[in-house]
Amino acid sequence: MKKYVYPAVVYYDEDALVYVVCIEDLGIIVEGDTVEEAHKRAGKFMDRYLQTALKEDMEIPDATEFDTVVTKHPKEMVVLVESTFDNKNRPINE
Repeated sequence: MKKYVYPAVVYYDEDALVYVVCIEDLGIIVEGDTVEEAHKRAGKFMDRYLQTALKEDMEIPDATEFDTVVTKHPKEMVVLVESTFDNKNRPINE
């Protein structure tokens, strides 16, 4: 099994009235009506991104340290988004 964990910035977009989750290391930006929905969608997008990268033998960027992201975004919430893959590079939904 392989496990990937990336920090993500969460903020509320007052114009669109949605929560946004941004995994900067992977260039993933998703939104949802709640923080939970946006976080769940970020995990699904990250699964797909990593599954494609593993299949195509693409380089997967290292995750930025959590504290570094918190320091860079002091006014936003920072969360962790995780993806776990089996030995055949298929995402495991935990």
